[in-house]
Amino acid sequence: MHRKPWCTILLSLTVTMLMACAAKPRIEIYMEPVPSREGAHVDTRTGALTAEQRGVQVTVEPLDEVELFELTKDQRINPYISVSRWGNVEPLYTVFKITVRNRDNKRVVVGDTTILINHHGEQFGSFHYDHFKELQNDKQPQTVVYQYIGYRHHYPGSHYPSYHAPYRAYNVYPDSRIINNTRLLARESIFRGSKLFPGAKRTGLLVFDRLDAGATDVSVLIPEVLITDGEGNQNKVDFEFDFHQVVSVEED
Repeated sequence: MHRKPWCTILLSLTVTMLMACAAKPRIEIYMEPVPSREGAHVDTRTGALTAEQRGVQVTVEPLDEVELFELTKDQRINPYISVSRWGNVEPLYTVFKITVRNRDNKRVVVGDTTILINHHGEQFGSFHYDHFKELQNDKQPQTVVYQYIGYRHHYPGSHYPSYHAPYRAYNVYPDSRIINNTRLLARESIFRGSKLFPGAKRTGLLVFDRLDAGATDVSVLIPEVLITDGEGNQNKVDFEFDFHQVVSVEED
């Protein structure tokens, strides 16, 4: 007995719908602070680590996809995430927020570059603003043309049909304003080295290549912070913070 074609089609559609409705794993990746170094304190609310040396306090906080998403109201100008057409948010980088405070020294100088060290000992430098500026410069606006075909429509009570001629619509993508605003956001948010005088602080983002899911223990190193105390003596100190990357797989 031969199966009818419409039965085969119905069966295929049913299988497809069941596969679409089947549970799919959801992967969540986040960072946990590891207070393994002497003097490091954990903020249990934010997961930030704080350390202080010679009157300089440094706080490093890992940011997940939700916190990165909330950096902007318009997600089109957010250079740190990708949002799919279904609304799924995907981080493009591994990002930390850093705050450096000069408690009472005459001057503190912090450099632009920080280092991320994975459990294999591989080192990655943080991205400067120039990296994101070049990315946006590569996105030159292009004009997209849409062709609309005319049509005839007969209105009731009229002896003559209404005729709409073909026309073209022009759209520029990506919008130059989006490019400029994305570049501006990166410039304002990326951590930049500077001189900090007594009581001053500097806050910004440390942005690294995104760690793969197999990375576990990582360290964030802020090297050679130059401290000049009230008597003019200079010392260089390093700040290092340890984190553990957790990969959680859940069924929807």
